[in-house]
Amino acid sequence: MKRLLTILWLGLWTAGLCAAENQLPVLKISFQGRLETDMEYVNGTMHLTDANGSDIQLPAKFKTRGATARQYMMKPSLNMKLRTEDYTMEADSALLGMRSCSSWILDAMAIDRICMRNRVAFDIWNEFSRLPYPTEFDGRNGIEGRFVELYINEQYYGIYCLTDRINRKLLNLKKVKEQEDGSVLIRGVLYKSGTQDIPNQNEFCYNEDSTACVIEWHNAWELSYPEEWGGRMAWQPLQDAILRGYNKNYVKQHFFLENLAEYQLLTMALCISDNWGNKNHFLSIRNINKDINDPDPTASDRRRFVITPWDMDTSFGGHYEGDGYDGNYVDWPVNTIFNNTPYPYGPICADTDYLSILKERWMEARRGAFSVASVCQRLEHYRDLFVNSGAWQRMTDHFEKQKSQPKYVLDLAREIAYIEKWYQERYQQMDTYFGITDGIDAPTPLQHDRQHMTSSTAIYDLQGRRISYPASHSGFYLHHGQLLFHP
Repeated sequence: MKRLLTILWLGLWTAGLCAAENQLPVLKISFQGRLETDMEYVNGTMHLTDANGSDIQLPAKFKTRGATARQYMMKPSLNMKLRTEDYTMEADSALLGMRSCSSWILDAMAIDRICMRNRVAFDIWNEFSRLPYPTEFDGRNGIEGRFVELYINEQYYGIYCLTDRINRKLLNLKKVKEQEDGSVLIRGVLYKSGTQDIPNQNEFCYNEDSTACVIEWHNAWELSYPEEWGGRMAWQPLQDAILRGYNKNYVKQHFFLENLAEYQLLTMALCISDNWGNKNHFLSIRNINKDINDPDPTASDRRRFVITPWDMDTSFGGHYEGDGYDGNYVDWPVNTIFNNTPYPYGPICADTDYLSILKERWMEARRGAFSVASVCQRLEHYRDLFVNSGAWQRMTDHFEKQKSQPKYVLDLAREIAYIEKWYQERYQQMDTYFGITDGIDAPTPLQHDRQHMTSSTAIYDLQGRRISYPASHSGFYLHHGQLLFHP
């Protein structure tokens, strides 16, 4: 019965995710001048046509983003800020059904050969984990995104993911408050791990405007909020946490343990090699002026740190230079990730309360967002969207003619099947690590046994569509309620 309910839920999730399965929205952006590696914001326009043919045209500003992305200027990632007609003010807009905001990211996914790792990982995270406090966005603690085909100044650039951003509004952080004497009171803070704004990261320092800081050797951060008020007041909570907090009692007091456990499970289960350690995540505090020792938990909780993931292109065994593909993936062992524990996990991973939370959350996750059926369904949904819309063929045809190319595979269905098999094995590694032996959601091979399986035997893909045996390509299928793998 549980398996049947899971199948029904997966079908509903697929049906609601995208109304038009046979095409991608098209985004055309234009601006004066050439696309440059270190392009700062330039004025232009964006013209977005959704899968149903509805369109919107708005003034916008664009700049190139990301140190790695700038190495792939044949398919660069960009920041996009929507503006008023005179470009002097921000202008919020809800694009493709996402929350209304002015600041967006055009993620090129240039090192991800399947162009969906980051999106699938965030889909899983957004289902599995919520902020430990309410927000107007249902406690969402990660980005939303929709795939589009992008044109820049009339030139085709392939499949991109249009996403919102991790920011003050999403996380419900308190705004800076102006005082009567003209000073400001910093309340909510948002720190992003890793930065290229400080070249020498061998010792403690700030950059010129104090929007970036090296707290200890090669432990650098950006101040994402409030950017314009960098200084000791804004940085002190993070500096205290890292320099004075190497004990489990400090971590238990200053962090939400379930939030930490959920991020650790995300990294372990999806083997996100570029996100473990001091890289690719955010730490935030809703109000640094609250007292962590306040007996009222509604007050003290506002002073606790929350961790939020970022940039998960190396999930599912991916490599930061795109080298993992064709069945050969990064496979950092689960126990190695657990034992290689940077702050704040180093202190807390010896705590019995935390370890209990970690196992309990995996017990729930393996039946839901992290189940093999659910993960494969998400991968196959985007695979079908890319292939059936013709976008994958258009993109690969385009770049096959270019001298400089991003990372991609020609046969997307084959690559997804390899990744599904990799995740099946990873799921079993997670179960082994936590001592789970019930075997739930462990697929069995789809046998070529003509006595039991014939051409008239009905099997179903993970979208609930009936197909005849044998299956036309590798992947996961359902037969009499059992999850099967066809190599």
